[in-house]
Amino acid sequence: MSRILKLILYFFVYQLACSFVLTFLFYIPVVIRQSVENGTLSFPPFVSNSETTVAICAVTISNLLFAWHLIRYKYININRNILTFVSGKLYFFLIPLTLGLMCCLNYLTEIINLPDLNQSLFSEMKDSVLGIISIAIIAPVVEELFFRGTIEKHLLQIWKKPGYGITVSALIFGLIHGNPAQIPYAFMLGLLLGWLYFRTGSLMPGIVVHFINNALSLILMITLPGKADSMDSLFGETLAPVIATTGAIIALFCFCYTQFILNKSSQLQKHDANNTR
Repeated sequence: MSRILKLILYFFVYQLACSFVLTFLFYIPVVIRQSVENGTLSFPPFVSNSETTVAICAVTISNLLFAWHLIRYKYININRNILTFVSGKLYFFLIPLTLGLMCCLNYLTEIINLPDLNQSLFSEMKDSVLGIISIAIIAPVVEELFFRGTIEKHLLQIWKKPGYGITVSALIFGLIHGNPAQIPYAFMLGLLLGWLYFRTGSLMPGIVVHFINNALSLILMITLPGKADSMDSLFGETLAPVIATTGAIIALFCFCYTQFILNKSSQLQKHDANNTR
């Protein structure tokens, strides 16, 4: 576990370092300009637009640097197996599985009604090209490299029961977001992502699910501002629980069929391996 704790520390160090450096780089020109105008050393308040820009840049750059760290120091080996596409049929069912799970989990987390500390940041990131790229593309790749390709892989190696490794990696995935409203959702999504990695040995299914989840959330926030904040706002108080229940049923069906596809694929691989001996 010391390896995992060290990596989590590195994760936050990169975030804090990027925030500090970027704040310094953005603020110093403001201080110089204000001091020249006033004829004396001045420290004006940091304007909200600059704070938003710094936050978006810091999240993006820190994620990229952390991914580099994982690869550079061989915490994860990028090879053909870990990035294999697996099966087209698998993705055919992963898409409705993800959509159904999103409906169900969003409704459940709204019932719990935990405070959303990052709502304003997400709202501002959707208005930035860099923010959209960071949420929809960079985050799914980097987080799967970290939580599944590094943390879960390590736990699966040191613990005999894979369920423990999947659950703990999902819990860390939820907690590290640091936002109460996101933790239950991220934990449940992390269980699916962890199970996919365990069953396939590839990060690609998880990256695709993660991408669908983040990209669809962004699309709804951009196209339906104000309504995408909750299932009730999006579908209405009467229809929201029906949509959530239907989503849960679809997700369960697709999960079972995905399990069937993976079991069948595993049996074919064993059969092929026996025939080549």
